[in-house]
Parts: sequence; structure tokens; C-alpha cells
Amino acid sequence: MATSEDERRAHAIIRDEMAALGLTTETHAFRFNASLYANLALHFGLGTLGSLAAGRSPALGLALHALSAGSYALDSSRRAFVLRRLFPFRGSQNVLGTLPARGKPRLRIVFLAHADAAFTGFVFQPAVTRHAKPGPLYKSLRIATGALAGLAAVDVAQLLFGRSRALSILRGALSVPPVLAALLNLDVVLRDHVVPGAMDDLSGVAGMLLLARRLRAKKPDDVELVFVATGCEEAGMGGAQALAQDFRGRWDPKETVVVGLDGFANGELRWFTEGEIFPVPLAPWLAEVLTGVAASQPRFAEVRGFEIPVGATDALPFATAGWPAVTLGCVDPERGTPRHYHLPSDTPENLDAQKIPMCVDFSERVVDALVARPGR
Repeated sequence: MATSEDERRAHAIIRDEMAALGLTTETHAFRFNASLYANLALHFGLGTLGSLAAGRSPALGLALHALSAGSYALDSSRRAFVLRRLFPFRGSQNVLGTLPARGKPRLRIVFLAHADAAFTGFVFQPAVTRHAKPGPLYKSLRIATGALAGLAAVDVAQLLFGRSRALSILRGALSVPPVLAALLNLDVVLRDHVVPGAMDDLSGVAGMLLLARRLRAKKPDDVELVFVATGCEEAGMGGAQALAQDFRGRWDPKETVVVGLDGFANGELRWFTEGEIFPVPLAPWLAEVLTGVAASQPRFAEVRGFEIPVGATDALPFATAGWPAVTLGCVDPERGTPRHYHLPSDTPENLDAQKIPMCVDFSERVVDALVARPGR
């Protein structure tokens, strides 16, 4: 779990493995919240209270709806934390292992795989996730946040024109998405059950270490490779957010590419496109690199883009700050998630470990293509 002693122990093990591979290791400390789901329950719970209050006090309803919608839009897009600040920030860390360049690097590739495991709840049951197919309801938190903005508009209309049956019906309809979001996330909070995390993201960490072993022997002298075990990813990309903020003066975005490795098993390999509320497009040249590598060998034919419906990965804080960034991970096409995603069954016994080498092979070819690309 994020910010826990278990997370620190996992980081210590990973740091020892990095050192054994000959990487130069360091620890980057930061502070963040422990639970993404408490943050979500707060945002949409306040929005629900706004709907209950708006009938008698549209001004109070407007304040709660606007605060909830604005705060989560800023939070999701990594612009600012507002309501999240009500939760305590606790200590966590990222562990970095570096294969440095000789002199100033022409290219730096930063790999991210998270050490913390996720909470579970009803919302992650396959009966729920398999219905999350691309379509009008695919971006459920975008819908819930948009509904809060719509409710704020209804409150303004009531303040200007008075109560009406039409406004009451519209308020009731728009209140459904935030109520569902609040209840589903409150369920996760009340269960307080952390899953084993074998697929998400022990498989990514194992793949990252295997990738480091392969690349150390062939890394060009003018290329720097950094392997990062992040903290607090499941709490809302806290470790990646801290890296993107604190290392901007150390890592020039013009010479750096960020590659997340998140879930290297239990599905087919994809590269993710992100943006829960606002789309975050992949850099066109990076999309060309990924497409070219996918077409280079028949065994990579399954690899293509996948739009994440809810949540994000460690690549997002870098991408929103202007860095070229992408995450690679597996998805079961029948479920819309990897198998055993955020479930208590995400154990080593249910891990399709044979998938990891193929994912590492693709990642290695991406590195080769980035190194060979003119101008980087």
C-alpha cells in the first residue's frame, strides 16, 4: 500500500536488485496521500451533498457542485490539488537505478514501474469491468465530473429563474453519475483491502530489472538509462508527480523519453493513451516509434494503442508537464483490464509469467528504435 512500511520494504528489495545489476542507486523522498479512492469518494460525495442541498439552497448546491467538479478536473489533469489537500500527506519514496552516460547524454530514457499495490472493491469485479467497453459511457469519471458541472449550471438557473419541475428533473438525472461514483469508491475505502499485486505491478518491476540486465551490455556511451521503482502510483501517481516536479532541472525534457511499465502479464500488450477528463495525446513521433516496432515482427502484431477508461499511469504527470511519455502494459480484450486486475486473486499463482519476456522484448526494441532515431 502507498506510504506504508510494506512499500518501503519493497523498495529496499528493489534497490538491492538494482545494485546487484551494477546500477547507481539513489532514493528520492516525497510526500503524498495513501488512497486515491478516499479522494474520489470525497469529491463525488461532496457533489452528492450539493444535490441534496440545492433544492433548499441553490447557492450552497452551486458552491459544492462547482468545488467538486473544479477540484477533480484540476486533480485528474495534474494541474493542482484542492480537496485532496484535506487528506494527510505521508512520506514515501522513489528508488532510482541509473546507467549513466559518459559526459552529457544525447538521450535519456527513464523507465517507471511502481512498487505499491492497489486496493480492491466491487467496481473491479469482472462483471463490472467487462461492461466498460468503448462507447458513450466509457469515460465514467469524465461523465461524473461533467454531471457535476451540469448540476452547477442547474443551480445557477434556479438562482436566476426560481424553482421549476424541469430543473428538478434535470437535477435528479444529473445526480446519478456522481452518486454512483461516490458509492463505488466509498465501497473500496470501507473494505480497506490491499491486493497482492503480482501482476500490478510486480510483473512490471521484474520486467524493468530484466530490461536493465539486457541493456547494460549494449548501451551507447552517449545514452543514459534510468530505472525507477515509483511509490504511490496506486494513490494517484504520487511518485511520478514528484519526479516530474523535482527532476525537471536535472532531466531536460528535450533529451528525455519516459516509458512506464505497468502490468506485463495477464493480457495482450498495449501502449496506453491517457486523459481521464481531458485527453492527453501521445507525441506523434513517439506513436510512430511504437507503431513501427509493433510492425517489425509478427509476434508483436497484438501490440497497439489502448485508451484507458478510468485512472491513469505514471506516464501521465510527465506527459501533462510536456515530457514525451507513454506506458506499456497488458489488457485482456474481453475484460477491458488485465486478468485479476485490482482483485485479491492477483497472486503469483495467477500470473502469466511467460508473457513478461515478450513484453520486455518489445520494450527493448523500443529502446533500440529511440536510440537509432535521428535527433535524439
